[in-house]
Amino acid sequence: MSEGVTVATKRLLDRFFPERQILLRSRGEVSFVTLGQSSQIGLSVGALSLLGWLAYATAGIYLQSSIIAGKDDHIARMVTAHDRLGADMRAVESRYQQITANLESNQKVLGDVLQQHSDLGRVRADLLRELKQVRKQRDVALNRSEKLNTRLSQLENSLRQTLNESTHLQSNLSHVIDRLATSETDRDKVHQERSALTANLSNMQDNLSGLKKARKTLQVDLESSEQMVARLTNQRDHAFSTNITLNKQIGNLEGRLQQLQVAQSTLVGNIQDRTNANISELEAVIEITGLNVNNLLDRVDHKEIGTGGPLISPLGPRSAQAKGDAKNNSLGLLENRLVHWTALNAVLERLPMSPPVDNFSISSSFGKRKDPFTKRRAFHSGLDLAGVNRTRIYATSPGVVTYVGWKGPYGRMIEIDHGLGLRTRYGHLRKILVKKGQKVDFRHKIGLMGSSGRSTGTHVHYEVVFDGKPLNPRKFLKAGKYVFKG
Repeated sequence: MSEGVTVATKRLLDRFFPERQILLRSRGEVSFVTLGQSSQIGLSVGALSLLGWLAYATAGIYLQSSIIAGKDDHIARMVTAHDRLGADMRAVESRYQQITANLESNQKVLGDVLQQHSDLGRVRADLLRELKQVRKQRDVALNRSEKLNTRLSQLENSLRQTLNESTHLQSNLSHVIDRLATSETDRDKVHQERSALTANLSNMQDNLSGLKKARKTLQVDLESSEQMVARLTNQRDHAFSTNITLNKQIGNLEGRLQQLQVAQSTLVGNIQDRTNANISELEAVIEITGLNVNNLLDRVDHKEIGTGGPLISPLGPRSAQAKGDAKNNSLGLLENRLVHWTALNAVLERLPMSPPVDNFSISSSFGKRKDPFTKRRAFHSGLDLAGVNRTRIYATSPGVVTYVGWKGPYGRMIEIDHGLGLRTRYGHLRKILVKKGQKVDFRHKIGLMGSSGRSTGTHVHYEVVFDGKPLNPRKFLKAGKYVFKG
């Protein structure tokens, strides 16, 4: 049966591929080329292979064009999402700056109010001291007025006695005159007595005029004392009214101060809640990468983190001081949370959470895999991101370039130190666009994708290393989805 198949196959070949001759004429001479059956079969196979390759290449180019168009759409969507994220971040920063400015303004107003409250307290104390002195002066004036009234009463009693004695002397004088009229013999005697009485009367009249002058002087002193008492009374009443007005103003200021304290406490509480929520989100993002948050925070240089704010000293009575202490405690807690939030942002800025290429597909994952050359199980320390040749490679986080050049199986490789013990590596590059020691920013173009070194095709080998130990870059890319989401 096999012989029959062989014979049939030979007949079929002889029918389709008989021996052919190709005639060639040149300058009147004729020559020919004989094509045997095997040559014709080889040429036919070659032609069919060429046609198949052309069909495969055409289909591949069509599929590649559709893939590139899809990737371009994906890139456009990612750029739009990145722009929206940038706008949201700018809005959040503007809102945070506005809240910080309002808080500083409220703290400044609170400090002014507390300073005014202290000034009013000092004015009130001065007025109380002046009122106390006025009261002492009033008491002294009242005592002096009582003494003057007592002395005036004594002088009036003495004047009354003197007037009584003068009346008695006048009656005696009249009696003597009557006796003089009736008895001339006693005229000389009476005349002498009259002279003596006249002298006594003159003395008594002088005493009386002196008493009247003294009475006028005492009356003037009494009037001046009454005027002084009236003036002191008016000053006392004015001091009382001023004290009442100041107490009302102090009450109004204390009410306004209490309202400001309530408003500030509410504002501090809102900022603290917002800060705690942001801290929880940032810690959750960092935990997705598999890194220890506290370990990273211990490595942050806190001297580079700006802190500060106005100093408000607690003034006023003990109750106000207690409220000021509570307020300072809440502000201190808020400042600690803000410092913690700033440190987390400093950590987040150093984490490589974006892919090094815009358009890629993961051709090999992190961890154990089948080696493409030895076909044995081996550990793969990074991610292989496949793409088009000469695709731009970007730095995934700001840092300093620590290595550029050829590095064994990595081929052309770049290593960047991002601080905090984190480093990234980019291998199998076609071209390197940075130098060793150069500082690069986030998304700085550092090279072009290729297939140098131990590689089976165009891709970039991307590694994330922490303290010399390779980590899974896919976790960092997963965390980046929460940070760069639109």
